[in-house]
Amino acid sequence: LTDYSADVRAYSARALEWLSADIHHPMQCHGRLLKALTTASQWTKTTCIAEALKMQATLAENRQAMVQHDGLLDALATLALLDGINDDEVKTCAIAALERLSKESSTRHIMAKNEGVMTALTKATFAKDGADDDDDDDATEDDGTPAALLMKTALKNLAAHL
Repeated sequence: LTDYSADVRAYSARALEWLSADIHHPMQCHGRLLKALTTASQWTKTTCIAEALKMQATLAENRQAMVQHDGLLDALATLALLDGINDDEVKTCAIAALERLSKESSTRHIMAKNEGVMTALTKATFAKDGADDDDDDDATEDDGTPAALLMKTALKNLAAHL
């Protein structure tokens, strides 16, 4: 993050994405990877970090460790709230990660109490519902699932814990 070279930051983000494909809970280095991803999430010029977080959230064995990792939910919420012209892919990955994390019933109460997560999900849901009708950028997940559906699913998963 502190390197002045955008290339160095981009290569570092790509390396973290690659590592996240192979490092999972309960490996000893998993916590370090989550810390690195949480810190690196501040740099949003590439989708690598958001993709890495989404990839981590895909595996059920990682979800509890992710939700309980200090700052990770806030980092995902921040990414999900991005509204820059080039932020749609990062935002969609963050929303997908939040939706996948919400599938873990044992940690839903933690997510439901996280102000950033709830703000991101509700704000994004209402923003999409009230969005302009010429929505060319209606973001979708890799499998074709609209981001709005992912947000609503995550909110539904967390609703019982409010």
